Amino acid sequence: MSDLDEAERLLDAGDRDGARALLDALPDSLLHAPQAYRLRNRLRPQALPGLGAARPTPAEAQRLAALLNGGQAEAALTMARALAARYPDAATPHEALYHAFTALRRPAEARDAVAEALCRTPDKPTLYRDLARTLMDLGEMAALRAPAEAAADALPDDPHAVRLAAVAAHVNGARETARTRFATLTRLQPTNGAAHRALAETSRYTSRSDPHLAKMKKLAASGKLSEADLYELEFALGKVFDDLRRPREAFRHYSLGNARKKKAHGLSLAPYAAEVARLKDLPDLPQPAPSAPMPILVIGLPRSGTTLTETILSAHPQVGTAGECTYLRAKLLPAMMAGTPDPDTLAKLRDGYRRTLAGGGREQGYVVDKMPLNFPLLGLVHALIPEARIVALDRDPMALGWSLFRQCFVKTGNGFAYDFDDIAGAMALYRETLDHWQAQGVPIHRLSYSALTETPRETVGALLDAVGLPWDDACLAFGTSDRVVATASSLQVRDGIYTGSDAAWQAYADHLTPLRRALEARGLLAQAA
Repeated sequence: MSDLDEAERLLDAGDRDGARALLDALPDSLLHAPQAYRLRNRLRPQALPGLGAARPTPAEAQRLAALLNGGQAEAALTMARALAARYPDAATPHEALYHAFTALRRPAEARDAVAEALCRTPDKPTLYRDLARTLMDLGEMAALRAPAEAAADALPDDPHAVRLAAVAAHVNGARETARTRFATLTRLQPTNGAAHRALAETSRYTSRSDPHLAKMKKLAASGKLSEADLYELEFALGKVFDDLRRPREAFRHYSLGNARKKKAHGLSLAPYAAEVARLKDLPDLPQPAPSAPMPILVIGLPRSGTTLTETILSAHPQVGTAGECTYLRAKLLPAMMAGTPDPDTLAKLRDGYRRTLAGGGREQGYVVDKMPLNFPLLGLVHALIPEARIVALDRDPMALGWSLFRQCFVKTGNGFAYDFDDIAGAMALYRETLDHWQAQGVPIHRLSYSALTETPRETVGALLDAVGLPWDDACLAFGTSDRVVATASSLQVRDGIYTGSDAAWQAYADHLTPLRRALEARGLLAQAA
């Protein structure tokens, strides 16, 4: 019996306190399930008869809608709060609060507002869609699946609901469910290149007569796609031909996709090089203070094994994970790039980072922050939190370069990944940064991806020793974990540790001469030997 079923049994038996206690302690995966909201609705105090209208008048509702539609979010917020106080049992004011908070880019408050609306009207599918969208914006992926699936099941022709449910299935490792949802999305939005790419990534192709391949080839030649949809489609076609073991055609499509995306967004290595240069000079620092929980920064270039390392570490009972925590790059980095923060400002940013790591109900003594591109910040983070553990991934340069080149990352992140020269430059920048800070005495555990996959017992043991943790067998049994993985490695990492991925580039060796030359020019292949 699930916690929700037990809570319902208790409520049916009249034990309201017992039911409420169970609902308050639900795991993230059940927190926003429709059954949970139906039970919360039953637990709400019942309005006494004769106390006036239960919901806003039509005139009030129209005025509120006019404010929202007119872009007057602050005014709508004020009115919605007043209506929520006046009509405590009505969902409409809380829905309006959700839309106002969303317009004001206050997603945590938007999430809480739509949750309050669902407590009052737990069977409204659009509210589950709105909740799922906000949870995804917040990165609360463990809680995403239940509301997203509820929305998509009730709104099968709503592409937004279907996309959210597809993403939720994907990050939870439900490959077949994700594939089915993405296939539905391509039917609802046939020119959505990202949907076709997601479908390709969750599918296995064995025949050149596959109907999805035929559809994509026709679509690519149609002239009906935006530039963004076209480059997404090129990456999808690359994946199909890679499955079909046709490297020449796969490489052509990957090359077109990379070139189109790089040009469309003006992507390059330059911003990352500027970050590294700026952050080599440390400002005046605040007095150190003990950290709780203990951060473990897992850094590296994307596709270098950071997700695998995070998964191994977070399988340890003393370790939680914040996933790809954006705090350092979203808060600390801009403050440094804009000027020289004073010690008090840096102390506040440091303490905010600690609170972020400790959030989400994480109670373990160690928390992994697996944001690969935190590497420009590692010297500053060490200065602010000297006890923080730093684990830096290394991977065979040819294998890493090819893995980056074939990946269409979300939006414009990892802007160096769409050109072989930029990719080689990023590898050089990364290694130079590690070497610089190690020479300054920053303790960095260098972790080889190949060693991790070829000798996992010994390599994981050394990793745990480096971060100060005892051995635990769970670290090699993580493939059974049901945790959410919201990165490009979402499906692969669930297969456990496997060898062979470093050899995948060899099928494309004839096409990768520019990558090899760029790496050789920077001395990277010699370093890898």
